[in-house]
Amino acid sequence: MGTMKRLVPADLRLGEPLPFSIFDERGNLLLRKGTVITMPDQIDRLVHRGALADEIELRAATLPVRPTPSAPPPAPKEAAFERIGSLMLNLKHILGTVLKAPEQIDLPARIARIGKAIQEICADDSDSALAAPYLDTNNNPIVVHHVLGAVLAELLARRRGLSDEQRLPIVCAALTRDLDQLSLQGELDRLGTPLPEPMRERVRQHPASGSDRLLAAGVVDEAWLAAVRGHHERLDGSGYPAGARSDDIGPGARILAIADVYAAMARPRVYRERQPSPQAALREIHALKGAALDAELANALLQEIGMYPPGSTVRLRCGEIAVVASPALKAEEAKVFSIYGRTGMVLAAPARRDATSPDYEIAGIVPLAECRSASVMMKRIWSKETT
Repeated sequence: MGTMKRLVPADLRLGEPLPFSIFDERGNLLLRKGTVITMPDQIDRLVHRGALADEIELRAATLPVRPTPSAPPPAPKEAAFERIGSLMLNLKHILGTVLKAPEQIDLPARIARIGKAIQEICADDSDSALAAPYLDTNNNPIVVHHVLGAVLAELLARRRGLSDEQRLPIVCAALTRDLDQLSLQGELDRLGTPLPEPMRERVRQHPASGSDRLLAAGVVDEAWLAAVRGHHERLDGSGYPAGARSDDIGPGARILAIADVYAAMARPRVYRERQPSPQAALREIHALKGAALDAELANALLQEIGMYPPGSTVRLRCGEIAVVASPALKAEEAKVFSIYGRTGMVLAAPARRDATSPDYEIAGIVPLAECRSASVMMKRIWSKETT
């Protein structure tokens, strides 16, 4: 072994294979290169124990990744759920570290890696990219909210014709847009609605204070910072914190505004009163487009994800509960797979149904919370064997 260096939390990434082996102070092997750390407290224990790594291996692991001459083969569809799950664990660790000890982490580089991974997953399989965060029931809800918003931001920016390099800071902004609100989340969840005025004002300031935190943590990309500052501004001046209007709101902030409204309303939030669903979110965006939200982007969202986005849970006329596998603008066009039978029991495997058939036409929306017992089986809908 060469010179050893003591590890800090920023050197260790959740859900990713270790690029170096880890030793204790006596040189005993603790974790072999390639091991995957899955629990945040494991990182804390290693750092507290004074874990070490070879300085050359550690330096190599932090060097920027150079593109290879030929693109790697696309990942199989079923891997998208696992990849996004790992990204959410990693994002949770990064955001937690930057709030407590920003000097211990290279935030811009770490978030950019997650942003590029989301771009790759969306390019490979946008249906799985949309369904995976929406159907997630294991990770921190606000982290899931960020990742779902980042997927939407990538898809909307791509539909706008922006290049990979132009889209990346917008995706990074989506991943960090509520950074300052994270420190308030526990209190928000306890308070319920309506929020007391002092807390409401703190929430209204989180885009500006979050941008300040990002700047202090090393983010210098103005497109990234501007998108975070402006994601709650509205074209008619009704937004916050600055009350900006129309041309004063940049393209990144406009994209994030749409993505944020959808992600916030499509999934449950403790302090939200209304019943969440993708359809409710799309109706809200439709009602706000033109006046408050960018109409072109609102229409692009509908074209991208449909009225029945991937992961939507629906009740069929026969009484079965099904999941929508790919975007559909109309109920009869939806590609659906039943996951619960007519008696309410989980099926042994997803069953493809024809939504144009009278028995299997979509009769209504089912809250995602009512389908938790089939969460593992639902992921199989996007596997090669099923699709």
